[in-house]
Amino acid sequence: MAKKLSIVLLLIAILSPMYAQQKTVSIWGWRAQDVDVWKGVETALKAKGEQISIRYEVFPPTEYDSKLLVSLQGGVGPDIMYTRRLPGARTQALLDNGYLTAINGLVDLSNFDDVSLSFISTDNKVWGVPFANQIIGIFYNRAIFDKYKLKEPQTWDEMVQIAETLKKNGVTPFFVTGKEAWILAMQNAMVGVSYPGDEWIGKLTVGKAKFTDPEYVNMLKDLNALKKYYQKDFMANTSAEQDVAFAMEQAAMVFYGVWGNTNWLKMNPDLKFDYFPIPPKDKKVPAKAYTYMDGAYGLNNTSKNKEAALKVLNYTGTKAYGELFSSTTGEITAINGVTMPASKPILVKCYEKMTTIAAKNRYWVGSPFDAGTPSVYNILEKDMQSMYLDQMTPEALAKRLQDGVSTWYPAFKK
Repeated sequence: MAKKLSIVLLLIAILSPMYAQQKTVSIWGWRAQDVDVWKGVETALKAKGEQISIRYEVFPPTEYDSKLLVSLQGGVGPDIMYTRRLPGARTQALLDNGYLTAINGLVDLSNFDDVSLSFISTDNKVWGVPFANQIIGIFYNRAIFDKYKLKEPQTWDEMVQIAETLKKNGVTPFFVTGKEAWILAMQNAMVGVSYPGDEWIGKLTVGKAKFTDPEYVNMLKDLNALKKYYQKDFMANTSAEQDVAFAMEQAAMVFYGVWGNTNWLKMNPDLKFDYFPIPPKDKKVPAKAYTYMDGAYGLNNTSKNKEAALKVLNYTGTKAYGELFSSTTGEITAINGVTMPASKPILVKCYEKMTTIAAKNRYWVGSPFDAGTPSVYNILEKDMQSMYLDQMTPEALAKRLQDGVSTWYPAFKK
């Protein structure tokens, strides 16, 4: 009996340190599609000898931010939290209350570019590890382009000529979702980074250009003129209808984001499509892609488990994690130097554009113009619809933007 007791005590002595080292890192987020990602992270960390378990809790996207803030205010919350972009009221509230830890020097961020990090940074401090990037632009049907011997346009006028060729042959050149105001705002923004261009927006940001300048007004005029190549009654259509039309090859092109590829391929697995950024009006202006960070992982400043949480966060900054994320979710990681899954050629193409021609300046989501009220986003949501309905001129829209943002934007108030 004494011998058995000695063996039991010996086993306890051996195993206790192992169990004592076991740490559980809690993570809260809004993405149900990431459950398997975190299982993969836990497996990878344990393979490295780290005794870390991950408990990932998912909340409905519409409830997540309020749930997180209220919980943190009550002294309860995760070790790691999903955050939105900056500027943005939801993430700013976390900063204002001191709930996020600046991760400079705590997490290796060398695999991220400045554009991705800019979406979760203020005052040279980085507040989270970016996990996904989105890219928006024009997605086109390759079979239709091949049938009419069309190539990706290098200028705005070439794009108009393509639309004209398609229309003459009875093909709907563009399917546009005029009923959804946010998509029209997005359309305006994706055009803006190439026409008038990234450099011009940089001047706008510091107050050396205005929305009422000819460069921007001319863009609005050309964009408004493009509507003759949209489907009939486009102002009544939604993104769900757009997905069906594009997947079923009823339209050649859409102004949208890479996230649409999942729905398109579900409806038509044989669909062959590709991507190009909005071409510039002036050949001398480089075409740019509007990209933005879709979210980040933030470290709870009050976490009592920071050491283990930082090991998890450091892993999410590696190329191995980037490959795990993209292969599991079918989305584009924010990490540079990652090989996209060959089974998703559109991700390969978009990732390449994201890492080579991403615009540094912007006026839609994640821009300085989204930090006050009314934001450029707010104004475009309403007034792009008015312009397309011929209820507002391009000049009037430009003036609404300049006047509205000037009420609060520092560089415009000088």
